[in-house]
Amino acid sequence: MPGKPNQAPEPDDAAGREVMPEEDGRQVGEPDTPDGSSTETAPGEDTAAEPDEQPAPAGEPDQPAAASEVPEPGPPPAAQGAPLPPMQPVQGPPAPMAPMAPMAQLPMPAGTPYPPPHPPFAPPPPLFDAFWPRPGVSGAPVALLAAVIGGAAAAIFVPLGGPGIGWPLLGLTIAAGMFLVGRKAERKVHIGQVCWAVVALLLLSVCAFRSADWLTAWCVLTAGVAGVLAVTGGRSVRAFGLAAIAIPVAALRALPWAVRGVRERGRGSGGLRLVASLAVTVLLLLIFGALFAGADENFAALASAVLPRLDGESFFRWTFVLVVFGAATLGAAFTLLRPPEPAETTREVKTLRRLEWALPIGVLVVLFAAFIAVQSTPMFGGEQHVQHTEQLTYAGYARSGFWQLTFVTILTLPIIGAAARWAPKSTEFDRNLLRGLGGALAVLTLLIVFSALIRMWAYQDAYGYTVMRLLVMSCELWLGVVYLLVIAAGARLRAGWLPAAVVGTAMAALLGLAALNPDAFIAERNIARFEATGKLDQEYLEGLSADALPALQGLPEQARGPVVAEITEDLFDEGWRSWNLSDHLARQP
Repeated sequence: MPGKPNQAPEPDDAAGREVMPEEDGRQVGEPDTPDGSSTETAPGEDTAAEPDEQPAPAGEPDQPAAASEVPEPGPPPAAQGAPLPPMQPVQGPPAPMAPMAPMAQLPMPAGTPYPPPHPPFAPPPPLFDAFWPRPGVSGAPVALLAAVIGGAAAAIFVPLGGPGIGWPLLGLTIAAGMFLVGRKAERKVHIGQVCWAVVALLLLSVCAFRSADWLTAWCVLTAGVAGVLAVTGGRSVRAFGLAAIAIPVAALRALPWAVRGVRERGRGSGGLRLVASLAVTVLLLLIFGALFAGADENFAALASAVLPRLDGESFFRWTFVLVVFGAATLGAAFTLLRPPEPAETTREVKTLRRLEWALPIGVLVVLFAAFIAVQSTPMFGGEQHVQHTEQLTYAGYARSGFWQLTFVTILTLPIIGAAARWAPKSTEFDRNLLRGLGGALAVLTLLIVFSALIRMWAYQDAYGYTVMRLLVMSCELWLGVVYLLVIAAGARLRAGWLPAAVVGTAMAALLGLAALNPDAFIAERNIARFEATGKLDQEYLEGLSADALPALQGLPEQARGPVVAEITEDLFDEGWRSWNLSDHLARQP
């Protein structure tokens, strides 16, 4: 019949033939297409029918199976030891290809490994872990112990209403706790951190000697800054900026870290038993302390002096101070164990062209020089200039441009810093040009600082000394020191030490002001003015602290009595915590 090929005879040795694998992983006799039809013809067979030929009628045995009835691929008959079935001719159009089964359901040749599973999704690290990883949990128990001790010491020692010996006692207690924590630090503590810690203790010790509220408040705040620098150990401007937020951020991150560390430590070393022992100790102290206080009045007075009162206000204050200082101490311990390490930029800083930076700096140098030349007599004349100038008073002389010159002094610092950063330094000429222009601008600004000091000194000699005027003079002196440091750094074009030096000189200036005893100095200068002119601002003297009492001995009795009585009446008293030397001497008969 035309269009139907003859069947190929079945080989006699079909059952005994060996099935050999082909190069593509299939075996002889395995279907080449998903529908089971073969793409090769047996010997003696004709080619398949043309596509336009009518399909075979239904019911014929050689009709291709539907796509949904395609059997699952399995091992070839030859592999099972059965004879191969006779090949059937392909008639009609090819059946549609069945959909591919999932990868997991397709049989793979023996010895072919499955693809490895996808790695689990790793969540991004927390906000600060990129440059400030958490320390190991091994130091968490010590850090938590230091926090508890620091918070309890603050609640017991600190006189929140004013100065007192409690502040240096608190500083010593926290320093001892940080020493224990530092022994487990992941980075070695360097000498700079020790120096900052010593400065912090010196600033807190001012509260045990001086009675001026404004001075001791500045000392406590500055001591906090020195303490932060002691635990962070930063030296650059970027590190100083990060230190400003280090302790609050560390306090929030440290609490879950400390709890996890104590929990892990308690599983293997009996930490819970230690906590129970401490609780029993506190309970025994309360029981036997109450019994002893009831048995002896002197012991009861000692206990009431040491322990805070237990009324509602004192309990709230005690709890608030404990929580705040305890959290701050925990954050400091966390930071000391693993301080933040901001990545220093490694890319090359883009510099300006020589003319782009030298032109504005050079114009400023010429402008500063012209101003100083024109104002040389008013700037440096002082008292002689006021006396020989008609209609000019000391107040007018001091206030004529004083604050403008102060702002000029402050604004010049970042300008010099920007020039030092973006000026090219590749050649010797560029470096010398930077030294010349930057140094000239710093020297001229230093002259302006000197002029401001002369004006303020003449003003105070004429109208008397006050705390505000003394602080302004102190700030001007410190700015002069800063410009001297800038000139020294510009000479070698190395300013890595400059940020720490600027902050250190500010703290040294505050310590020097405390050693001067500013209230006593102000009283002495006003008494000298009274002896020269007969003018005395008695009301202002009455507002000074007990630090001024030794200097008031030079006043006549009629003027000294009311001033001393007003000062001693306002002495701060919060028990032994508020004891300081000046108040103690003021109470002596």
